[in-house]
Amino acid sequence: MNRRQGEFGSDVGRGRHLAGAGCGDPSSRGARLRALFDVEWRAQVSPDWPAGIAAGIALAAPLLVGTVVAHPEAGASLTLPALLVVMPLPQDANLGERARRLGARTVAITLAGLYSFLVDARLWALVPAIAVSAAAGAVLPRVGNTLGLAMLLVGITGPLEGFGVPALPQLAGCLWGAVLLLPVLPRKDPASRPAPPSKPPKHTRQDWLHAARLALLLGAASAIMAAAHRLTGEGHWLVTGILLSLRPTPEATQAKARQRIVGNTLGGIAAALVLLTHPGPWAVTATVAATSTLAYALRPANYLYWCLAFPLLLLLLTDFDRPTPWYTAAVRAGLVLVGAVVSVLASRWLWPPTQTLGSAD
Repeated sequence: MNRRQGEFGSDVGRGRHLAGAGCGDPSSRGARLRALFDVEWRAQVSPDWPAGIAAGIALAAPLLVGTVVAHPEAGASLTLPALLVVMPLPQDANLGERARRLGARTVAITLAGLYSFLVDARLWALVPAIAVSAAAGAVLPRVGNTLGLAMLLVGITGPLEGFGVPALPQLAGCLWGAVLLLPVLPRKDPASRPAPPSKPPKHTRQDWLHAARLALLLGAASAIMAAAHRLTGEGHWLVTGILLSLRPTPEATQAKARQRIVGNTLGGIAAALVLLTHPGPWAVTATVAATSTLAYALRPANYLYWCLAFPLLLLLLTDFDRPTPWYTAAVRAGLVLVGAVVSVLASRWLWPPTQTLGSAD
């Protein structure tokens, strides 16, 4: 069976034996429910502080400049693509492969910005685009979930008039983040590491079914939130929860869902505490700098640490230029939890993989 590494980090192996437990046994169902919240907290390797410091500068500098010139929304529009382009990369990728992935992500995020300009924040035009982007990312490993996430987040924020050139904020933000962070990535990535195969592995039937499952679930979730006029508000967190949790196999989905549930719950509490202080642009900039430094430094040690920080970063960046009540963090954490649970259920009941799906078409 194909078990490709996920774009947003390696899968946690704990609890995979639960996949074969008896479905009719109440005790086994309780064990699976408890396992959904069971995550590994210990660090696996030492933190990468140079990468953390570079990420902190990459994400905080545009916010700082935007605040100084009294255009905080412009700074946030540059920081969001920077955050998306330097999302966690596979730990076994060498410098060349990392550069190619960053380049592919830059193209994907810039295209999302261009599409956002063309549809001008029309929500029903975003619904099929989010579904198609997520499906495309599932079969394009160098882009991965970044494409669907960019189409969602860039689309709901809409184009900014002040930049004049369509997709310029996305292109500039991606280049800024990639150029600043890439030089520090090879610290634990010696040039002697063999390069990955020149030809990508042939997609299996399971890969295509996973892409179709993603498109169906995200299209449905986006349509429901658009119909309720919540896609540009809290509703997009349900879509995010599904996109970042669903994986090709039930075991991998359950492992990823555990991390997202625990991380987003605790991260949502931290975000609520920050919002209770009614922070201004300067305080938000300082919080983003500190949080991103810790997140990127600690993510090689344990992907769960990234899941803890990501909700706070995303909430502060998507709502940087407008006040947000504290309880919004709880609502959004709850929607991510729902998205993770939907992903676990879909991985087991919606075209689940079988023994025949591991062979290439």
